[in-house]
Amino acid sequence: MSAGVVFQQMCIIFLLVVTGYLTYKKGIISDETSRGISALVVNVCNPALLVNSAFDRDPSVTNEKLLLVVLGGAIMYVLLLLAAWILPGILHVEKKWRNHYSLMCVFGNTGFIGLPLTAAVLGNKALIYVAISNVYFALLFYTIGIRLADDGAKFNWKELINMGNLSTILTLLIFLLQPKLPAVITQTVGHMANSTTLLAMMIIGVSLAKSNLKSVFGNPKMYLFCALRYVMVPVLISMVLKPVIHDHTVFGVLVLLSSVPAGSLPLMRVEEKGGDGRVLSTGIILSTLLSLITIPLVVLFV
Repeated sequence: MSAGVVFQQMCIIFLLVVTGYLTYKKGIISDETSRGISALVVNVCNPALLVNSAFDRDPSVTNEKLLLVVLGGAIMYVLLLLAAWILPGILHVEKKWRNHYSLMCVFGNTGFIGLPLTAAVLGNKALIYVAISNVYFALLFYTIGIRLADDGAKFNWKELINMGNLSTILTLLIFLLQPKLPAVITQTVGHMANSTTLLAMMIIGVSLAKSNLKSVFGNPKMYLFCALRYVMVPVLISMVLKPVIHDHTVFGVLVLLSSVPAGSLPLMRVEEKGGDGRVLSTGIILSTLLSLITIPLVVLFV
């Protein structure tokens, strides 16, 4: 995995984000439209991108490699949970914000950025590995993540039933069973999948346009957090995984997923429950902007 290739893809992603920023500022995209596009990406495009990756099983994707992802994903998330416990203390984060920093440590933007970035850098065949690792993401978020976001809320099994998890299960079933599906279905899903990167990045741009960038760039502690979480931690994860994961693609997927910026799911959960999402919002925006530098930097070191 070349740092130059990753940097090129991050530049493309950045330009798409800028497109979203400018179209919102020019009034081409309204608040209502952006909400609709967000729902479209979450419920249609991202699921389609995952499902589309399972239609034609690549011969290079063996059962042994799938087991490597299961093992590597477990190691990665154990280390991210360890970082979530250590980093807030190192940074002397105020007690009321510690849970939010922990959420940013564990739950990266594996959907809006992780999926299209993995597809661009490693090819669509690698998305099946993302689907497998997303099982860990879902289980952790709807157990530990919910407790962190809601300050001790109990786990609710109903929370697991959503398009993200359903599409992950469907992807794995199609991949393993390889049913003969008509071209009209596979091509339709393919067209849905092809729109994912543009729409997802534009929505991030809209979020930037809505935010107070002065407050985002004026938080020194958040810069240090981003350096530790999105550079140091992924490099350490890669060092632990390297002796265990010998397949180039599987290793690349796990490194990329550990490097993506903070995800928006924790913020949506906090705001849904009436919490203060300022720190999460700042972390998401800053880590997303800095990912143009941090992700290629991580790849350069691994």
